[in-house]
Amino acid sequence: MWVKPLQIQISGFWSTDRANSYFILQRRRGLTTLLVATIDTVLDNKISRYRILYKRPDAEIYFLIAETDKKEDVEEHWKWIEVNMMPTLEGIDVADDISDFVQWKIKSLCTEAAYEDIGDIETEKFKNATKKFHKVFNMSMDEKLVIYYSCSFWRGRVPRQGYLYLSVNYLCFYSGLLGKEITIVIKFTDIISLERVHNIVSETIRICTRLHKYHFGMFRKLEETFQIMEQIANFAAKKLLSQKGAFQEEDHFPAVTKKTAPKVMSQLKRDFDAKSRNEAYRYRFRLPLNERLDGEIGCHLWTPYNRSSIAGKIYISSNFICFSSKVYRQVNLIIPFRDIIIVEKHTNNSNISDFDIQSALVITIKYEGGPFVLSNFTDRSFILGKLSSLLSEYNEKIISIIDLPPITISPPLYLQFNNNFTEEQQAYENIRIAAWHTHFAIYGRGSAMYRTNELYELLFQGIPNSLRNELWLLFSGAIYDKEVNLNIYRKYVYESSNVKNDHDTINEEIERDLYRALPDQEAYQQESGINALRRLLRVYACYNTDVGYCQAMNILGGVLLLYMNEEDAFWTLAALCERLLPDYYNTKVVGALIDQGVFSDYCKEYIPELYDKLEHLGIAACISLSWFLTLFVCVMPFESVLYVIDIFFYDGIKVLFQLALTILNENRHRLLACQDDGDAIMILTTYLDQFNDDNEKHEEKQIIYLIKKSYTNYNGINEEDINRLRLKHRLKVVQSMRESLLQSAAKNTLRFTKFNEREIKNIFYIFN
Repeated sequence: MWVKPLQIQISGFWSTDRANSYFILQRRRGLTTLLVATIDTVLDNKISRYRILYKRPDAEIYFLIAETDKKEDVEEHWKWIEVNMMPTLEGIDVADDISDFVQWKIKSLCTEAAYEDIGDIETEKFKNATKKFHKVFNMSMDEKLVIYYSCSFWRGRVPRQGYLYLSVNYLCFYSGLLGKEITIVIKFTDIISLERVHNIVSETIRICTRLHKYHFGMFRKLEETFQIMEQIANFAAKKLLSQKGAFQEEDHFPAVTKKTAPKVMSQLKRDFDAKSRNEAYRYRFRLPLNERLDGEIGCHLWTPYNRSSIAGKIYISSNFICFSSKVYRQVNLIIPFRDIIIVEKHTNNSNISDFDIQSALVITIKYEGGPFVLSNFTDRSFILGKLSSLLSEYNEKIISIIDLPPITISPPLYLQFNNNFTEEQQAYENIRIAAWHTHFAIYGRGSAMYRTNELYELLFQGIPNSLRNELWLLFSGAIYDKEVNLNIYRKYVYESSNVKNDHDTINEEIERDLYRALPDQEAYQQESGINALRRLLRVYACYNTDVGYCQAMNILGGVLLLYMNEEDAFWTLAALCERLLPDYYNTKVVGALIDQGVFSDYCKEYIPELYDKLEHLGIAACISLSWFLTLFVCVMPFESVLYVIDIFFYDGIKVLFQLALTILNENRHRLLACQDDGDAIMILTTYLDQFNDDNEKHEEKQIIYLIKKSYTNYNGINEEDINRLRLKHRLKVVQSMRESLLQSAAKNTLRFTKFNEREIKNIFYIFN
């Protein structure tokens, strides 16, 4: 294949097969000898068998212009040179002109090759690596190679150069030096920890399994290698937790075009990268689980509330246009396709008269708000064409159920049971309502609201009862699920009341927990409130059969029903269980156990002395489990915990980590002085009980003070960091669960065999 001209030094490992005045065809000498193979491995020289060089006529300067492993390919290239280039070169007398012509011609050939049809993206080099992977490690043809890297395996203090192969299920390494081979095969599901560590020479990647530790280093792209390892290990861990499997090659990944395809890539690596980007995109903007990112590009957003142009990125997916500022949380914007009337170039004839931005795109929506102006695109025509194409193809898939008997949807229960404000409380409520409506007038309302830092001050003061239904639904992202699933709630109400056999056990669990949900709330001392909660929990168990019903869902469902109508509470509960707190609400509460580990890491980082004390007392882990699982509902006075839930729906899990760290730090000296775990629990319980609506501190309610302080001290905690730590602890939690199950199975097997427990476990590890 043609390559861009690269100046090289002539070495003794090549023999010349043909030559003329300007070009040399060479073959790799002694390729099969042990010495040459070893040198190629050590120097990471994945050398082709044949190459063509261009030699300047006026100097001993050589340029590589083509290389291949196939003799027929190099013969074809040589013939092309003789027919198409040599006659032209013979008519040029100046050496510099000859060199300029050759380099220009070869570069143009490379460009043409890059823009040929790329139906098969994987290069010949990658295909050869795949064949070697299957042969060397005796892998089945079904095992798909994701990517491979040159690196060194550290055996003691001596590095062994070789290649690391990453497939969907295995991490493999091979090295062959002077006839000595090293072959390593590790299942991703056997990995307990994966981390970057520094040694004397360089940074390495350390992989720990149940029995061994492995160090790999000297990567050209260590960051990229570690990220793809994390991705695959993450999917492997999820696969162990899900019967459906964590990774499937999807049909809806963004299309790769000639313009966007990299020179060397694995189709499967592209799929993994796309899957990771999709997850990050959905979490950032609280979008449905089936939303897929098409692309992103830098641009500016015009913000009319302060007449500024904000730098950031626009994200385009199958159903949304989203914008996020370069400065963290300066402004975010979410525009559903269903709300867009038109996207057009900005002109003087547009309906925008108070500002004029050249080379901009204007998005006009159906409802109040907008138009939204995006500018400073590197290729405005391409973006306009892309958006126009997506909008023209957009077919709103609304699932609507008909022919079902009508049901009565319970309104927010606070309207009936918890709406007895004192005059002072009502005055404060009116002030909050007025502040929110002022904000809506400036920044917009609904999905296409400008989400700015100014929103935090309102959230710190709490959302008024009358707006909680609207804003919890919006900030949680549940509104997007509800809009495309009309009457689905009605369908599942009908099904859950008629399908008995499969749900009898779940219904019994729900019945036991109904009256334990929020016993102090008047709404759940009455049948109307209990009936609404029963329907909500049964419907969700019928809707999400993988989760069914889990502890703490009765408490969260009870809170939602107090301030939301029954259907909105259902979609918000779904968003909470499936996106905001993933894997929290199942029989093993895996997500909560993972976040236990994450919280411990944050404690070690931010409050190390206090963490050591809590670890010594044996309560470091159990604290976060009860706090996070119920969003502090069970440990704080109800009126105070509503402030936590208000901002949790907007900012996600980071709120819980920040608040928990702040609570511990506020009690630092008392906790360090306590003698046993009972004293520590009593200190924290007493502290949290005092967060009632009457106590004030610094002219603010204590909970507001605490939330603000958590943002001041720990705002460095972010989604990216949390997800990285979740991966680390997901591997540990999954392996711990696996070990527990294996230990139980081994004990149950003892009476059927003469093997002891350890031998049974070893047999499992060998054949699994």
